[in-house]
Amino acid sequence: MSGNDTPCTVEARQGVSVLYRGRYLFSRYEPQKPLQKTLETFTILPESLILCLSPVLPFPVDLIREKIMREGIKGCFILCAETDPVLYDFYIEHKKNDCAQKSGDENIGCPDAAVLFKKETEIAQLLDGADFAPRYSGTPLPPIGFFRRVLVLEASGAAAMCADFYKALFSYAQNSIAVFWKNRMTLVRLGRLFSHNILRNTAQAASSVSLIPASINRPILVAGAGPSLDKLIPFIRHYAQKLYIIAVDAAFRALYDNGIRPDALVTVESQAVSRRSFIGARESGIPIIADMCARSANLRITGGSLSFFISEYANLPLLERIKKTLPDVPVFPPLGSVGLAAVETALFLRAEGTNVFICGLDFSYPAGLSHCKESPSRKEEHASSGRLMPQGNPASAFRDGASFIEGKDGTLLACDPALHSYAELFSARYKNAAHIYDLSLSGAKTGLPFLSEEDAATLINREANRTQDKLTDSGGAGVTEQTAARPAQSAAHRTSAVHSFYAEEKKRLHTLRSALTGETPLNTEDLKALLEECSYLYIHFPDGHRGASLSQSFLNRVRSEIDGFIKDMETSIDG
Repeated sequence: MSGNDTPCTVEARQGVSVLYRGRYLFSRYEPQKPLQKTLETFTILPESLILCLSPVLPFPVDLIREKIMREGIKGCFILCAETDPVLYDFYIEHKKNDCAQKSGDENIGCPDAAVLFKKETEIAQLLDGADFAPRYSGTPLPPIGFFRRVLVLEASGAAAMCADFYKALFSYAQNSIAVFWKNRMTLVRLGRLFSHNILRNTAQAASSVSLIPASINRPILVAGAGPSLDKLIPFIRHYAQKLYIIAVDAAFRALYDNGIRPDALVTVESQAVSRRSFIGARESGIPIIADMCARSANLRITGGSLSFFISEYANLPLLERIKKTLPDVPVFPPLGSVGLAAVETALFLRAEGTNVFICGLDFSYPAGLSHCKESPSRKEEHASSGRLMPQGNPASAFRDGASFIEGKDGTLLACDPALHSYAELFSARYKNAAHIYDLSLSGAKTGLPFLSEEDAATLINREANRTQDKLTDSGGAGVTEQTAARPAQSAAHRTSAVHSFYAEEKKRLHTLRSALTGETPLNTEDLKALLEECSYLYIHFPDGHRGASLSQSFLNRVRSEIDGFIKDMETSIDG
């Protein structure tokens, strides 16, 4: 390594600068002054993750900590981010020398650490608890729920040398924390309902049939309930017999009323409002594929087979116990959107090389037209419309948080933060998946290749002919496509496993209730362990992400939750 590639300290008029690759990383005259001026106008709020970009020397961290302690700001953490291995090693060496000369009390009030990042996305993994040793030095990073926001400071001239990298790093950190708190808000609002539903549905899972991976050899079409579905109805009806159609629950009537019988409906909604999607579906015999968190009362309406998947909506021991009880129920990530869940189901079911077509997954809408025709919301608008209240809901495009985006065809479409996040997640998750195509001309950009109806028809016919050739070669003795859902365990085995699960779960809750009422006290260690095993009792508390607490207020709130869950399990067993 040449001397030009090795950082070295240079005496400045007031302090020390660093020369690296032919440029000074701090001022040659007063190295600390620019950062001091920046910090004078820099607002640091409590519970902030402060990204100190490429500090090079220890003094930027010292200056930030001095400001935090001087202003009495609580709950901050300084994370020194570096992407250059040479500068990382240089910082660590000088940090050790600096600490050796100090008393060691400087870290009190605001801990710090340094990380060498190779990819921008690694900061999301770090915030999720990934181990970055030996590229991590300093105080362990607190859980992501410790932080409310991310602040960023360019500590040296080296940060400008990798400006795009650090800009992306900051964006990923900011997004990770924002997503965490968005999910927390969802859990506070719906976490109790999720837990009640999943315990009720465990009983239904005992008699459900299992989704078999790679079991569908026909092309799969996933139909969402966006406005773009309307234009594709004739095409879907024409090729329905050659497709395996998976529809989101809200798209059921749009298809069924046009003579198209979906092969399966996917539902994830946990609230009672979801029942309106199943109007007209009673005794239709259409199979339902449901999230274990979905509203249990909806799942037998069609009279068809019932299959489940598990969304890991939180890191709960309960979910691990359910997965052991029902090992053949697939586990999907918590995608939030029924459209994404339907696509995930399609990719799970399709055989290798099978094409998947999507339509109606718009994640946006023209002003006043949020869903396809015959969807529940459109039917309600039609039923309530009149001379003084015309059909449509244009106000939804102008409510707080709504904005307009450019769609696939260049038109402006209404969107909101939730839809926008679903569109981004869809693109990030599926844009590189093989043999998956978008048939909709309108809607938000999905990152998938667009396929015209003519090109889609060519692929569908080619795949149908290939399947028929296989049947002819085998003398018609069987079919190449397994049923999409069939028992993987005997009903008796599943029922026995579910009854054992309920018995053990009720025993936990009875033990906890006895401890909290003083009937059978537990020592502190055992009580906390039992609370953590039953974390679904408090995951929806505003402070539930901090884990179990032994404060009387917390224990009183936990006690009030227990009876409802015991009743759920007893009712489910009797039913």
